[in-house]
Amino acid sequence: MKLLKFLPLIIFLIVSIFLYNKIKHQKKLEPLSSALIAKKFPSLKINSLDNNDTINDFIKNRFVIINIFASWCAPCRIEHEVLKSFSQEYTIIGLAYKDSIENIESFLNELGNPYKKVFYDFSGKESINLGLYGIPETFFVNKNSKILYKHVGPINKMEFKKIISEIIH
Repeated sequence: MKLLKFLPLIIFLIVSIFLYNKIKHQKKLEPLSSALIAKKFPSLKINSLDNNDTINDFIKNRFVIINIFASWCAPCRIEHEVLKSFSQEYTIIGLAYKDSIENIESFLNELGNPYKKVFYDFSGKESINLGLYGIPETFFVNKNSKILYKHVGPINKMEFKKIISEIIH
């Protein structure tokens, strides 16, 4: 009878130990499977909003983070604050997916612009060639234009820091 009194505490301790071990031995982040991971960023016919650059010319010889977003995407709005918080430290490029210039500019004026440069893919075809599953998606690309990591969905600060620490260090 006395043992039954302590049963909830014993169960709680067992579950706590199990969860602690699960978290402690968590695997490193693994990129979502993509045929492009560890390959050169593909040649895309995507221009910047100011029409001064193509995306491939702009990313040459620099570590970049390419964020695919849209003004109509609710998760993109949530993620936007995270991107702004890292925009001084890293070169973040925006790739607007199936959006109009007016909507892109309005979105950036309203929420702020974390991007060094914004490119557009009005039809969405080039983004699909990039292996887009849905938006937002974020690619981490090294100085040799090799894709190191792909994050699908809105990224939070903790995930961002973890990805950076694993691919840079």
